[in-house]
Amino acid sequence: MFRVLTCLSGEHDWRLVLLAGLVCFVASIVAVNIFHRAIASQARTRLIWIAIAGAAIGYGIWATHFVAMLAYEPGVPTGYGIVLTALSLAVAMMLTSGGLGLAASDSSPWRAPVGGAVIGAGIASMHYLGMWALEVPGHVVWSMDLVAASIVLGMLFGYAALATAVRYQDRWSSLVAALLLTLAIVSHHFTAMGAVEIIPDPLLAPEALSLSPAFLAIVIAGVALSVLGMSLVGVLADRRLALRTRRFEEIISQLSLARQQVEASQKELEQQRFRLDTAINHMGEGLCMFDAEKRLVVCNDRYAKMYRLPPELLMPGTAHRAIITHRIANGLLKGETSDNAATEKLATLNALPADEISSRVDELADGRLICVTRQPMPGGGWVATHRDVTEQRRSEAKITHMAQHDALTDLPNRVLLKEWMEQALSGARCGGPSLAVLMLDLDRFKDVNDTLGHPAGDALLMSVAARLRRCVSDTTLVARLGGDEFAVIDSVSDPVTEAGLLAEKIRKALSEPIDLGHHRVTTTTSIGIALAPRDGTDSDEVLRSADLALYSAKSGGRGSFRFFEPELDRLLQARRSLERDMRSALANGEFELHYQPFIHVASGETCGFEALLRWHHPQRGMVSPAQFIPLAEETGLIVPLGEWVLRTACAEAAKWPDDLKIAINLSPVQFRSPELVPVIVHALASAGISPDRLELEVTETAIIQDSEAVFAALSQLHDLGVRIALDDFGTGYSSLSFLQKFPFDKVKIDRSFVSELSGASDESRRIARAIVRFAVSLGKTTTAEGVETREQLDILRADACVEVQGFHFSPPVQSEKVAQMIGERIPAAAERPAVVRRAMAGAAS
Repeated sequence: MFRVLTCLSGEHDWRLVLLAGLVCFVASIVAVNIFHRAIASQARTRLIWIAIAGAAIGYGIWATHFVAMLAYEPGVPTGYGIVLTALSLAVAMMLTSGGLGLAASDSSPWRAPVGGAVIGAGIASMHYLGMWALEVPGHVVWSMDLVAASIVLGMLFGYAALATAVRYQDRWSSLVAALLLTLAIVSHHFTAMGAVEIIPDPLLAPEALSLSPAFLAIVIAGVALSVLGMSLVGVLADRRLALRTRRFEEIISQLSLARQQVEASQKELEQQRFRLDTAINHMGEGLCMFDAEKRLVVCNDRYAKMYRLPPELLMPGTAHRAIITHRIANGLLKGETSDNAATEKLATLNALPADEISSRVDELADGRLICVTRQPMPGGGWVATHRDVTEQRRSEAKITHMAQHDALTDLPNRVLLKEWMEQALSGARCGGPSLAVLMLDLDRFKDVNDTLGHPAGDALLMSVAARLRRCVSDTTLVARLGGDEFAVIDSVSDPVTEAGLLAEKIRKALSEPIDLGHHRVTTTTSIGIALAPRDGTDSDEVLRSADLALYSAKSGGRGSFRFFEPELDRLLQARRSLERDMRSALANGEFELHYQPFIHVASGETCGFEALLRWHHPQRGMVSPAQFIPLAEETGLIVPLGEWVLRTACAEAAKWPDDLKIAINLSPVQFRSPELVPVIVHALASAGISPDRLELEVTETAIIQDSEAVFAALSQLHDLGVRIALDDFGTGYSSLSFLQKFPFDKVKIDRSFVSELSGASDESRRIARAIVRFAVSLGKTTTAEGVETREQLDILRADACVEVQGFHFSPPVQSEKVAQMIGERIPAAAERPAVVRRAMAGAAS
C-alpha cells in the first residue's frame, strides 16, 4: 500500500490525475444511465442499449487509463504501441458490455456479483493490455501482490456499482452507482501502477510508430469528453423522451381503460335494460306509466294482453284518453260501450287526486275483477299496476263464508247469527218489526250418536237442517250454533202468535221419522222462544232469554216449546246461587250421609244399609236430593261429591259387623270419569272392608248413555268381588237386554211398582205383581224399594222377594242411629264368626 501512495504522490502529475478522474466519473454516469435505460427496455432494444453502455464505460476506462498514464512520470521517455492500444479499447468495451448484459438480463441474486466480476475483469484486461502497449527504454518489473489486489478492487467496486444500479434507479442512486464504478476503475488503475517498476536500459529504444504520450492524452481526453458528453446528452434526451413516451402510453392506457369502462357501462346498461324489460314483461300484474301530459311512457305485455291493446296504442306517446276509449268501445269493461260511457269514465279518472295513491276495482265484461293502483310520480304523471284479483276475491268470499257458516250443514254459525241479529235489532229498536228468536235442541241426540255412530249423527243433523229450511221463508235466518243446537230468527208483526205457529210447525216437521239409510229414527226437539225487543235489546240478552226458555222446555218433558218469562231468569239466578252454595258445601263439609236398612224378608234381620246423600244448608235448611243432585250432575260436581260418598260410606261400614253390606248409588256422570274404578278400590282399601260388602247400584240411564264404557268399568269392579245391582228395574225399556249382557248380583224393583201392589186398580196390581214375580224368577237377589205398608210386605213375602226396604221398617237415619240399630240386633248375631277381612293393599295399588 505504501508503494501505491509513493507512486501516486511522487510519480504522477495531480492535475492530469484529476482530469483522468473527471473523465472516468463522466463515463460512469453515462454508463449507469444507459444501463438503466437498458433495464427498462425489452429484447433487441435492450441489447442495443447494453452495447452502448458497454462502449461508453469501456471507452471511459480506456481514456481514464491513458490520461492517467500522461500524469505518470517514470523518469524515462515513453511511447505506446498502436495495435495493443487499440486492442485494449476493444477488450474493455466487450467485457464491460458482457458484465452489464449479465446484470440486466438475469433475475437471479447472483447477477450483480457475476456482472461485477466480469466488469472488473474488463478493467484489468484493458489496463494490463495498455501497460503491455507501453514502450520505454528499459525493463518493466511487476509486483504480483499489488497486481492481484488491483484486480480484486476492480471486481469488488464493480459488484457494488452494479448492485446499486440494479436495485435503485433514482437520481441519487445513479450518482452513487457512478461513483462506485469510478472507484472500481481508479482504484484498480493506481493500485496496478503501484505494482510497476521500470528499470532503464540505454540499449533499448522506442519504436518509430509509437504514439507520443502527450498527443495521445490530449486527443483521448478531448474525444472522451466530447463523446461522453454527447452520450450523456443523448441518454438524458432519451430518458426525457422515454418519460414522455411513458406518460403518453399511460394516457393512452387510461383512455383505453376509460373506453373499456364506458363500453362495460353501456353493456351493463343494456343488460339492466334487458333484465328490467324481462322483469316487467314477466310480472303477474299489468304495468303502465304515463307522463304529466297523460301520454304513455311504457307498459308491459301483461297490460297489453289484459286490455287487448293493438300495437298502435302501445307506442310511447299514446294518449291516455285513446286507451280508455278503446276499452269502453270494445266492450272490455262491464257496462255500456257508448261515447258517453267513455266520457264519464275519463271524467272519473281525471277527478282522482294527482298527489295521492288511489286504488279501485274495475269489473270486466267477462267477470274478471282488476284492481288498479295508481302511484303519482314527482313532476307529474303516474305509474299504475293492474292486478287480476278475481281468484283472490273468490277465495276471500269463500273464507268469509267458511268463517260464518257451519261446515256440516252450511247453515250460518253463531258469528253470522249475531251480526244478523244486531242489524235486525237496530231496526226493531227504531220501531221496525219485532224479532222472534227460536232456540232448538234435539232430544236424545247423543243416543243416536252413541248407538248408530257419528256418521249417522251427522246425517241426522243435515236432515234436520234441510227440514228447517223448508219450514221458513227466504227472509228467515236458520243457524246451527253447535252440536245439536239450532236457532231460527224471523221478523214478525204479531210476535206471540207467529212465533208460536212457527215453533209448532218446526216441532211437527222434526218429529217425523228420518231415514238414515240402514236406520230410521224418530227424534223430537225442544224449543225456547224469545221476542225482541220485549225480552232483550241486544243479541246476547235475547239469546240468553231464548236459552232459558229452551232449558224450561227440556225440563218440562221435552218435545215442546216455551216462551221466555221473567220468572225463568229468577229461576236461573236461583239455580246459579244453588250451584255456588253446593260448591261451598263440598268444601265446608255440609254434606252428610243417611242410611236406610235392607231387611231380609225370611228372617226379618237387617242385612245391610243403603247410603243416601243429604245436604243440610246453614240458611236453606235440608235441601232435597231431587233439587241438588240433578244440578250436581249437570255441572259435574257429582264426580267429587261421589268420591266423598264412597270414602265416607266405606269408612262408616268398617265400623259395622262384617255381615252387613253397604249400598251406594252411582250417577251416570261418574262413569265418564276414568278414575272411577281406582277411586272405589282406594276407598275399599282405606276403609279395610271386603269388596263383597260393597254394592253399587246402577240405573238403566247410566248404562244406556255409554253402555260399553259402563260395562267395562262394572266388569273390573265385579272381578274384584264388588256386587253390582240394577236399580229401578222395570222402568226402562232395556232392562232385559242389560240382564243378558251383564251378570248383575241384585235386581231392585222400582218403588212405583211396589206402591201399586196395594193400589185401588186391579190391573195396576196385576202388572206390579207380574213385574215382582218376573224379577224373582231371574234367580238373582231381589230387593223391593219403597215398602210402606204391611200389605205390601205380605205380598212381597208371598212372591218370594228376598229383601225389602222402605219407611215401613225405617226411614234413612244418621250414622249414630245406625250404631244403635246394630246394637239392638239379637245377641246371636254377635256370636257368629266374623268374616275375615280381605287385604286390599294390593288391589288399591
